[in-house]
Amino acid sequence: MLAPQYEFCDPADFHGPPDGMDRLPPNPPVEPTYVQHPSDGELPKYVVEMAQHPVRARMCGFGEKDRRPLDPPPVVRLRVRDDAGEFMHCEDVDIWRFVVSATLWAPNTEGDRSIVINPNTLPSSVPVYQVPGTSAPGTAAASTASSSIMPLSEPVKVRNLVGTTVSNAYLLKDHNDRLNIFFIFHDLSVRTEGRFRLKFQFTIIPSEEEPRALVQSVAWSNVFEVYSAKTFPGMTDSTELSKAFATQGIKITIRKSIRGRSYQHRPGDDDMDDADDDDALPPLAAR
Repeated sequence: MLAPQYEFCDPADFHGPPDGMDRLPPNPPVEPTYVQHPSDGELPKYVVEMAQHPVRARMCGFGEKDRRPLDPPPVVRLRVRDDAGEFMHCEDVDIWRFVVSATLWAPNTEGDRSIVINPNTLPSSVPVYQVPGTSAPGTAAASTASSSIMPLSEPVKVRNLVGTTVSNAYLLKDHNDRLNIFFIFHDLSVRTEGRFRLKFQFTIIPSEEEPRALVQSVAWSNVFEVYSAKTFPGMTDSTELSKAFATQGIKITIRKSIRGRSYQHRPGDDDMDDADDDDALPPLAAR
């Protein structure tokens, strides 16, 4: 069975859906979004790289409440060089103005997939009605006297990547007890099924000394797949890195074991049941 086709939009044309379609608060934009490239022969001062790639997820659809986080949660690591070009110790880096933002892209990285048209709002003909006093349905006269109504409202554009798409910096130990600067995206969900990549852009919050929000470094995730409810194979086991973050107070769900679908989806099965609900441990509050 072929996956449904979705119509994606240029994020520059997105001004938010009307009231009632998406009640999530708007994510703060990073403007301007151009990369600060180092001079010839100069090493970049800031380097972001993937510490944990997402593998798969179940699509969350176009409802307001259903969320299906990417699994495992994407994690980005930052390394900072000093004036001599050497990587600094994490404890010596002032991280309070550091942020990383996430956007959704096609697998070939050539198309932004962060905004999608809600298919429920696409124009479609209302069932044919009969004008009073005309012939009975099914006759030639009825076909000329009947008509279809096309909705006047425009298709609604919504965020395809939902959840917290901007992360502050955390100074945490990884599963090997090494201290690093991390950016954690524990509640990202995708509305539509398909194959995607995430693009992560590291930015320093503007200040009086530097009023521009320059994108200092960029990292890409591996390609991951978002499944429909009927084809989703289940959540993976929690990684050692995720477990290490949870023990340090990061709000992240930890599962005891892999739970996958071992049966064919049957009519009447509750699609709202999450594969990991029974095995999920209560997340710790972020410090």
